[in-house]
Amino acid sequence: MSSSEGPARNRAAIAAAVLSAFLATAKLIVGTISGSVAVIASGVDSLLDVLASGVNAWAIRHAAEPPDADHHFGHGKAESLAALAQAGFIGGSAVMVGIEGVTRLVKPSPITHTTIALVTVGVSTVVALLLTLWQAREVARTGSQALAADRAHYTGDVAAGVGVMVAVAASALLDWHWVDPVTSLLVAAWLARTAYTLLRTALDTLMDRALPPEELAAIEAALRSLGPVVQGWHGLRARGDGLRRFVEVHLEVDGQLTVQEANRTYTAAVEALCALLPAVDVSVHLDPADDPDPIPRDGTPRAV
Repeated sequence: MSSSEGPARNRAAIAAAVLSAFLATAKLIVGTISGSVAVIASGVDSLLDVLASGVNAWAIRHAAEPPDADHHFGHGKAESLAALAQAGFIGGSAVMVGIEGVTRLVKPSPITHTTIALVTVGVSTVVALLLTLWQAREVARTGSQALAADRAHYTGDVAAGVGVMVAVAASALLDWHWVDPVTSLLVAAWLARTAYTLLRTALDTLMDRALPPEELAAIEAALRSLGPVVQGWHGLRARGDGLRRFVEVHLEVDGQLTVQEANRTYTAAVEALCALLPAVDVSVHLDPADDPDPIPRDGTPRAV
């Protein structure tokens, strides 16, 4: 990770928190005045985004800290912990919004002050769209899991904003008062889906799930590119923490290599993997190809 990526991710998280506070305040006030449960639901979502973005700002700053005496592999999993917390926030808001939507569906009520409601939701939707575009660029550049979680929130806000505007308009123009609570239920379903996705991604990282098959295939292709000096490999293990990749592998080489030849092979392997995965920690061990008792290919250590 470059020295500029940490501050850039922090700026994105702080900007998201400030915008969320503005959007939440506006939508909750207008939703209360107009009586639109869909607008209130959208406001609750934005209010939770304030808390989530605040957690993100802490996690991103902490994750950028280098390895130390107590954390030899760095602090990258702080972002996964933030994503896990956000999954809880979003899941809770989905339940609250869903309950309110069912209540209003059973006892529908008309929406008032529709013009101000439409303007408020429309402006907030445009702001959220611009924020998602900016965050998408930062996620692509930094690979930040916390920013990806934030972007998921605001992508949902954009979709929900369009639905809320349709609901308010339908209630005002067609007297379809049922559209408003139904829209809030759709918002709740979107929030629940987002919470599940974030939960699954965060748990995969925290449980050290292996890298995706396409990345593992690329790693093996890089090892094959080293040429005939590498006769095979075993004990290949690779994982990520949202910011970096960690790769361990035992290369099988001729047992008669000199120290200089073995060192060149080791260096070539490390350079090949670093070129493939720029933010990677590589651990390479050289084993004689004719070793009768190699480490099993599942990575478990052999008995000594």
